[in-house]
Amino acid sequence: MVAALNQRSQPLRLVVSGEAGAWQFALSQIVGPQWVETLPVRHEVELLEVVRSGQADAAVIDDEVDWGLDILQVLRMIRRLNQRIPVVVVTSRNDRRLLEAALRLAAFSVVTKPLELEELLRQLQRLMARLDQMLRGGL
Repeated sequence: MVAALNQRSQPLRLVVSGEAGAWQFALSQIVGPQWVETLPVRHEVELLEVVRSGQADAAVIDDEVDWGLDILQVLRMIRRLNQRIPVVVVTSRNDRRLLEAALRLAAFSVVTKPLELEELLRQLQRLMARLDQMLRGGL
């Protein structure tokens, strides 16, 4: 599954914020630093700089972080910089409007809080499978 990712000779660079950031050590221990490198961000300037510079392969953004913006606005800004980066949105909201808007903005998925390790690992596995398929020319 991750053969194409491994051919890049670098780990998946995953931006993490909020609750996802709390799982950095666990991800390093379970998945391994050879497969995932976490890039913690604390505000929108850091997030946008990491995306703009091409340092990120995927992102997990949390609406609990004080972005100074609505989570959908943050996702919209990411999309202006990078249309293809997979973004998992972590939110305490579960209303239909948020889900529809996030899907229109091409969110990879929307996960409700609390973000448990198992759910983060499932999302990471799905991200890696999608990226592997893209790198192999499947998408």
